[in-house]
Amino acid sequence: MDPCVQCPACRTRVTPLITPEDALSRIPGWDGESDVDEISGGLTNRSFVVRSRNGVFILRLDAGHTKTFGLDRSVELKVLREAANADIAPKVRFADPDAGILLYEYLPGPVWERASLDDRHNLERLSALLRTVHSLPASGAVLDGAAAADRYAATASVNADLRRFAAHCVGIVRATPPSLSPACCHNDVVAANIVGTSSLKLLDWEYACDNDPYFDLASLVAYHDLGSKHVGMLLDSYAGGRNPEAKERLQLQLRIYDAIQWLWLAAKHVVDPSCDHRARLEQLRHRLR
Repeated sequence: MDPCVQCPACRTRVTPLITPEDALSRIPGWDGESDVDEISGGLTNRSFVVRSRNGVFILRLDAGHTKTFGLDRSVELKVLREAANADIAPKVRFADPDAGILLYEYLPGPVWERASLDDRHNLERLSALLRTVHSLPASGAVLDGAAAADRYAATASVNADLRRFAAHCVGIVRATPPSLSPACCHNDVVAANIVGTSSLKLLDWEYACDNDPYFDLASLVAYHDLGSKHVGMLLDSYAGGRNPEAKERLQLQLRIYDAIQWLWLAAKHVVDPSCDHRARLEQLRHRLR
């Protein structure tokens, strides 16, 4: 039997995926008796809650389309460990980046929702968290927005209806000068990746690398379509008072984020079509015009 399976969405050959049981068996000292429950909804990854005598953990494994998104698991692991040492991320129990295996502690605190961003106090605490992120040691890998845009566009352009606007978004990213003051960034700051109440932590560091710090603010604003009131509160708490330079930097990063968000979502739509994707793509297309 052919050891590979054909992927009809992207016409690539995908090797069989490692099972959670096989992944756990690779962990030195792991107790073999575990309850494993899959967390639904993943495309970039497959995720599971693992309960055992060792504790409660999240097991993240590569999915069939993980390589489409060009993730650098080694850089992620480096940043994640620094963030865990700073007590702003879950602690890693085991990692094998080459095999696409990551096991980290389960954080029981409440996960934020869009409504959590309406509270000024929450935005102040989130700003303090982001300042801590941006003070972490540099990862040594600077986000190459043009390379990411090209990679997503290559997948998106399989769909003729997406091809032309994909080129437009690539042009936006390529026309943006690189940041003169990159810092360690999470690069995917959305409500679902924030957990906690008095002490906040960030989840899902897979896009982490060095970047303009205002890209992290832009991801929150653009992903959740936050209005001027929220933007004002966020900038006030992050940059301190009225700061024209901060506002200008955020506006630049918002356009970059929207272009990359469109390209990422277009690539995702090609490998896993959805009506929700189509609606969001049209919304972003209108905004980027």
